[in-house]
Amino acid sequence: MYRFLDRLPPNLDEHFHFLTGAMRQWTAAARAGRCPCAALAPGFDWRGVMPALPDFTKLMALLDTHALRWMRFGMPGAEHVTEAEATMLAMFAAALGGDSPAVRRIAATLVADSGATLVADSGAPRVAEELATAAEWVALRFVQAPLAQRD
Repeated sequence: MYRFLDRLPPNLDEHFHFLTGAMRQWTAAARAGRCPCAALAPGFDWRGVMPALPDFTKLMALLDTHALRWMRFGMPGAEHVTEAEATMLAMFAAALGGDSPAVRRIAATLVADSGATLVADSGAPRVAEELATAAEWVALRFVQAPLAQRD
């Protein structure tokens, strides 16, 4: 997390810069009563990671509903990475590095341990597991994007 905290988003690696902007845009759209998917779709499409959008929006919605504490995301264009953004970027970094145990540890620190809350109608296990799985799928889509662009 500390490798991202208080950094300027443009100084981050490309994936992390994009994800910081996406977290901010999702939050701004949701708070304004707009559809976050519609707000994020052009950026995900332009970046070539449209398959990551459903998992990313699921991840953000899970946090919005089940976060252990209030998470502060910067407004679009804000200068520095916030603590919440840094934590999320650390989870994505672990996922990009294939460190599944680290992804799950970070996810577990983000959600309330309210007796293994279930995601509606999915029969899914704990919200932390859903969060971790969504982060891993987002990371996978980012890794796959350059391969798809070369074909």
